[in-house]
Amino acid sequence: MRTYGLTMLPDNGSIVPVLMPFYTADAHNSLERGSRPYSVVEILREVFSEDFFKAIQCYMDRCPEGAAKAIGVDEARNFKLLWLSEPKVESSLKQPACTTAVDLVFKATVEAMVPCSMLAKTEGNGEQQEAAVMEKRHYTADYRMRYYIGLWHKNCSAPAIAPATYFPKDEITEQKTAITNQYLLPIMYAEDYVKAGRRMLERYYPEALDRPTAVDGMELARRMQLEVRRVRFEQGSDIQGRIYFDWTWVKLRDESGNIRKEKIPPMTILINTDLCPTPEIENSTVIHECCHVFLDLPFFKLQMLSGKPFTSYTSRKRKKKGFTRDNGPIDWMELQAEKLPAYVLMEESNTKKEIERLLKMRGGGRSPENIFWTVCQLASIFKVSRSMAKYRMIELGYPEAEGVYCYIDNVRIPDYGCSGTWERGLTYAIALKDAGALLRESSTFAEALNSRCYTYVEGHFCLDVEQYVYRDYRQIARLTAYARHHIEECCISFTVQGRYANTVYEDAQAARKKEVKDKYQSRHGLGAEPGTKARIKENELFAQDSRIWARLKMRMPEGIGEAVQLILDEKGITQMELAMRLGVSRAAWRKWCAERMSLRHIVAICIALDLRADIGQELVRLAGHTFLHNDEHDLLYAMLFETRDLTVSRANEIMRQKKMAPLTAGQDEEIAC
Repeated sequence: MRTYGLTMLPDNGSIVPVLMPFYTADAHNSLERGSRPYSVVEILREVFSEDFFKAIQCYMDRCPEGAAKAIGVDEARNFKLLWLSEPKVESSLKQPACTTAVDLVFKATVEAMVPCSMLAKTEGNGEQQEAAVMEKRHYTADYRMRYYIGLWHKNCSAPAIAPATYFPKDEITEQKTAITNQYLLPIMYAEDYVKAGRRMLERYYPEALDRPTAVDGMELARRMQLEVRRVRFEQGSDIQGRIYFDWTWVKLRDESGNIRKEKIPPMTILINTDLCPTPEIENSTVIHECCHVFLDLPFFKLQMLSGKPFTSYTSRKRKKKGFTRDNGPIDWMELQAEKLPAYVLMEESNTKKEIERLLKMRGGGRSPENIFWTVCQLASIFKVSRSMAKYRMIELGYPEAEGVYCYIDNVRIPDYGCSGTWERGLTYAIALKDAGALLRESSTFAEALNSRCYTYVEGHFCLDVEQYVYRDYRQIARLTAYARHHIEECCISFTVQGRYANTVYEDAQAARKKEVKDKYQSRHGLGAEPGTKARIKENELFAQDSRIWARLKMRMPEGIGEAVQLILDEKGITQMELAMRLGVSRAAWRKWCAERMSLRHIVAICIALDLRADIGQELVRLAGHTFLHNDEHDLLYAMLFETRDLTVSRANEIMRQKKMAPLTAGQDEEIAC
């Protein structure tokens, strides 16, 4: 049914009231029986009975000048729409809550009559006039259709239609910030969480941007006009908190434990006191639900248009699931709501300043003791859990926090750290069950353990020598104090992913028995000011390094296997360690040496050994290869070959993304090489 409604639309930073025609949603539709989220396109088609094809044809009939502009032929007429693509959905979070503008962008195939030549025509008075000869031609055109969906009143405006190029520029057409997908869920990358956290604080808690501030979830909810209640859900429930977007009947327990049903009003947060035992957990749960409102209110209102009752709320569960790249819209929504609270509770710039201030109070060192003390202080200042403070430090560039406040199988292990720089993305602790899973997948990890050099001590696979391991009075193995402060020297490291879900261990690298300082530098930092001592030292080191590399190149044997072994000896790297860097077994490496090495293997070796480009080119020559300039594989090999600070695993990821064979194939390398 068509009605008129007053809606508020943004205009140059202000809000303008506009009277618009709206169509009411069908009370019953084909979507209400479904059990999945629906996109904007599905809602428009099924709930509002919109016909996109008919709408664009109507535009071309009523506005032929605009249709001519769309195909770039001003003289074109008699347009007929032949084909219409599925639309791309574009919207923005920065909109009034009452009405959400959503754009659909289509590619269209159009038939039109266009002039092809001029024909002389004699009029009745004997004068000759030129007349255009018309013919049918096919063109492609891009159209943009804007709908205003009243998510609260369950109505939708007729679309505003225009060629995409001529549509007025705004936040939706520009798609630069706070953009959403076809479900009206925000599209967020790593850097977007910082921006979203700041936007949320600017709007509701600005004092947290001025100085280190503990954000009170209850106060934040009040400012967002949300009601928060502490309740007890049914026995055995794993729900920590839940936010409701519409009236919903809920089963709750009273003080005596009896079940009662209660109708919960919209914009209410229920906190399960059974599963929020500490103020920190309760506070983060409230803020989690506030983040759902900030990010996902348009999504829930859109889903409620379908008539499904279960789309009116979302829950925070105690047991977090593992998130993957193949997540559906509900999974991505929960992932975003799990991540954003940390950026609200511990705003980036203030947290960084506070970390630096605290470390300076302890002399600036990043020892395990100093890092753990800093984690505790941050937790106290920002009123968050130590776990959140720890992972926030890691995110902000302090990977040493990985080694403190660690739990293996619900038992806390001793804090540990590196004597030098801790590489980001590494951990040295792993549970036995996770080690077992990695053992089945990683031949390099299996080979390291089969060497019998390592023993499992306090959550670490450590070299079993007296300097690193001792037995206490009960003959239980323990890490020595030296080992806990030099963990990179004696324990196997693991690369991991998944900080907000289940941790996944991706790779393992055996420890070095002693630190080797690589004298072969493949890159140089030349940033000192002219005329300074630092400038003179940089120039001298550069010249010195060039002589070292030149001597190595002059000594290079003619055999590729011997040449690689010379480089290994010079850099103090064993064949086993090289195999681990390559992600293959030592047996596969030996097979490479026994056969003619392929170009992709040479590139992998150069990356793994961090070789200077001319040394790498020499290895390519010794192996009997050249880079072909007309081969797509070789062009990518050459780029990988010359890129600094690259790992073999990252290079393999790039190759797979381009649908090409990786440089090394892991466990299958022995067969595939």
